[in-house]
Amino acid sequence: MQNCEVIGEIGSGGMAVIFKAVQNSLNRPVAIKELKSDFCNDPQVVARFIREATALATLQHENIVHIYDFGKEDNNFRMVMEFVEGIDLFDLLEKVNQLPPDIGLVIGFFVCCALEYAHYRGIIHRDIKPSNIIVSRKGEVKLMDFGIARDENLGDLTRPGTSLGTPAYMSPEQIMGVKIDFRSDIFSFGVVLYQMLTGSKPFTEGGGKSIMHKILNAEFIRPRKLNPNIPRRLEGIILKCLAKEADDRYLTTGDLRHELEAQLAKRVKMNHSGRLVAFLHHKSLITHDEAETFVTQKTLTNKELIREDENLPPPLSLKMIASIQATLGVMVLMWILIVHLVMGPDNPSGAVDAVNGPPGALKVVAWPWAEIYIDGAYVETTPIARSFSLIPGLHEITLKNPHFKTITEKVLIEPAKLQKRKFVLVRKNP
Repeated sequence: MQNCEVIGEIGSGGMAVIFKAVQNSLNRPVAIKELKSDFCNDPQVVARFIREATALATLQHENIVHIYDFGKEDNNFRMVMEFVEGIDLFDLLEKVNQLPPDIGLVIGFFVCCALEYAHYRGIIHRDIKPSNIIVSRKGEVKLMDFGIARDENLGDLTRPGTSLGTPAYMSPEQIMGVKIDFRSDIFSFGVVLYQMLTGSKPFTEGGGKSIMHKILNAEFIRPRKLNPNIPRRLEGIILKCLAKEADDRYLTTGDLRHELEAQLAKRVKMNHSGRLVAFLHHKSLITHDEAETFVTQKTLTNKELIREDENLPPPLSLKMIASIQATLGVMVLMWILIVHLVMGPDNPSGAVDAVNGPPGALKVVAWPWAEIYIDGAYVETTPIARSFSLIPGLHEITLKNPHFKTITEKVLIEPAKLQKRKFVLVRKNP
């Protein structure tokens, strides 16, 4: 545009190139999205580009990238948009693999707010995916790229029976090419939420089946199987978003937002953008000085937040430890009582086996999850609250997870004592 000075290219997609520029009249950084010259004479592509600009102009929301201007110069179509300095969710997940539940909740809530606002105005995004979500260095979250959005107030530019979108994030109805509504975006949002919290997409190529076939017909691994740190209620939200039938998803995007908001209220007790800033700092994505502009030093050094951002399981609470100890005490008393009854009056003292003594107990905590084998026998799969009663002596503990390296360790169980073991599994080499 005439009053903008281009600094350089910052991104390129299938049909457009993004440049960083300075808007001289207001002395502010902007992003310029320019339609590639190969498509400037394609009426349908041009119509979509104009439709995107029109849609963005009607969507003035803090979680949607703003448009400042639109025009045609020298047969080039350009949009001047808000420049957001940060990292898109795709690149963020490439760096950290999976997000802690608190961070996934915050980002998901902001994206849902953007979707609710767009859906209320009759606009369906149709391409919700990590690369279209940006997290700013200030802890803001913005939804981008309405290039294939559908405005219910205008005619559809897509031919009946065809589908648009990114396969791994498409809803079943998108794949089938039937008319869609806001619930299609909710499905795509569920895929993104699943990926944020597990580090994997629910549907991937493999086993001779395409992603689209799996979305239509196959089940996926439940999120908590991949990351047991995910709260059960949050897992329920993801599962409802990913229902194959649109009628089984949320009735409105507002209902989904309320559910996410309720979970946030329980887990995140500080400013939501500030929580994102702390996470970005803990992951060395912004400097300490940048982070301190928005949050306090106390927040940045908070051990609980750092532990959460390292995706470690929460420490055992005093209440849980007391419960385990009480349970163990009852078990020991019952064992002594049984021995006394079995040995009868000839041993009124209730003496126990002088060699082994009363049983001990083992408590296992594993991240993300693992099948537990004790002395070669499968006993249970974590996460579990109970401990295992074992005779005193040396036992072999094995933890197995198909996505991680197997761990085997010898554990000495002492009479009437609780042995606690925490394990962090290491991913197998790709």
